[in-house]
Amino acid sequence: MKSKNITLYLLFILAGCDKGEAVDPVVATNDPQEIGKTSVVLEATIKEAGSIRPIQYGFLWGPTGGLNILTAKNKLDLGSTDGIKTYSIKLDSLTANTTYFATAYTASPDYAKIYYGNEISFKTLP
Repeated sequence: MKSKNITLYLLFILAGCDKGEAVDPVVATNDPQEIGKTSVVLEATIKEAGSIRPIQYGFLWGPTGGLNILTAKNKLDLGSTDGIKTYSIKLDSLTANTTYFATAYTASPDYAKIYYGNEISFKTLP
């Protein structure tokens, strides 16, 4: 009987400590905007900042899919943040009539942990 009471007590303590905050950051890569012949606007939303503070954030893009921070030819680190936010950048100097892939990312300050948004694709105008 005591074991059952202790178990219930621990469950109540753990439930009371939950702040409703995600452990890991959650980022979503939004649909591309203003697609032109040599440019595009990329947008992403940090939906959850998680317990890592601050978090680095930015974009990866290139002509092939499966992007990650180690192999992406193009990376733009936009700095750090402590919370939920939507951010965007305008990419120029793209090649016309070319398919590109892009993803947003967040990372711990030392990049030991990296979290990726969904990968999107778009084609520049001819």
